[in-house]
Amino acid sequence: MKKEMSSFDVRAMVNEMAVLEGAHLDKIFHWGAGNVLFRLNVQGQGKKELFFSDKRWLYMPDQRPETPASPTSFASFLRKYVDNARVGKITQAGFDRIVIVELLKSEADYKLIFEMFGGGNVLLVLDGKIMNCLIHKVRKDRSVRPGDEYVMPRSRFDPTSSTLELFEQILVGSNTDLVRTLAVDAGLGGQYAEEICKRTGIPKNVKPPELKSDDIKKIHSVVNDIVASALSSASAVMYRKNGEIIDITLNELHIYDEYEKETFSSMSAAIASMIVSAKEEESETTDPETEKLRRRIDRQKETIEEYRTEAADLKKRADSIYTNYANVNELLEVLSVQSKKIGWDKLREGAMKISFVKSIDPSKNNVTVNLDDLTVTLDYTKGIDANASDTYQKGKDFDDKAKRATTALRESE
Repeated sequence: MKKEMSSFDVRAMVNEMAVLEGAHLDKIFHWGAGNVLFRLNVQGQGKKELFFSDKRWLYMPDQRPETPASPTSFASFLRKYVDNARVGKITQAGFDRIVIVELLKSEADYKLIFEMFGGGNVLLVLDGKIMNCLIHKVRKDRSVRPGDEYVMPRSRFDPTSSTLELFEQILVGSNTDLVRTLAVDAGLGGQYAEEICKRTGIPKNVKPPELKSDDIKKIHSVVNDIVASALSSASAVMYRKNGEIIDITLNELHIYDEYEKETFSSMSAAIASMIVSAKEEESETTDPETEKLRRRIDRQKETIEEYRTEAADLKKRADSIYTNYANVNELLEVLSVQSKKIGWDKLREGAMKISFVKSIDPSKNNVTVNLDDLTVTLDYTKGIDANASDTYQKGKDFDDKAKRATTALRESE
């Protein structure tokens, strides 16, 4: 079974998604370990869906997947900021497995980013900063969390626009065999690398620095032919061996000459068919109790992610109280004193004149402020240390919930 989308698949999807430019976001759903569905209103065509399935497959299904009745915290967050946003340009980042969707609203222009590598992710970015993301990751070379700058992975070689000279540099500088150099360093993926070796007749285990100039030109010519054919194709081909789906590509490949072939009108249609087939095969081999446990595990993973997100968010809010110490301390002292002297209406009127105050609720002794682009609610009958401590404690409570939920998840698994 095909495990993930290739860069060619992603380019095909960007071409298909062009129909969504100018559409408006209608609803956003999120469920399971990594399913996110965007329902859009397309002028003259009605509603269309954009589905990010299992953090791996981005496509436009003809049949609407079953969606949950209640939104998760991630879906609620996206709805809050980009509901009814107009879709701008949809692009692929170079030849990487990244799709960038511009979402335009009167107050701000957002970027919705889909990553089809490293386990997959969906991110909402504003002015270069991550507002929220489906999966939080911290690695040596890249941090992906709310509040972080969004940093593109190091761009790979782009075979769709490379010159012979650049292509030759990739081959000559390789320290592995030809097929792996084409697959990884040249960004072509495994099946296309195998296809190039088959079409050129050059052994795939040859060391690229040993290739003659004519061989490099021959390989580059075949690469150009395959790239041109793939990028101009509106259809997709599915290959099966003994009934099992082996791969989906944009054009017919000779490495699959002996396999059964089925042509689809689009990459979306092929992916949808593959996912349906996979579910049918799974249902044939899975008993009801196991399926029940899998659903429980999906819910537990989702809950843990929500708890961790909430804990990290509360810690940031608590930190922001101290990074804005002078302003927050003065505000709390003034409101504490004035609340004992004047009525609620006058207290509200005076508080709303302060630039970083968003709202005030005297009935609850609460004032909501904007600190470092974060919304923080404070109790003005308490001092700054008590407010920060309360917020830190709420975060710790969610951390504890996440730990308990993780223990339950391990038992389910």
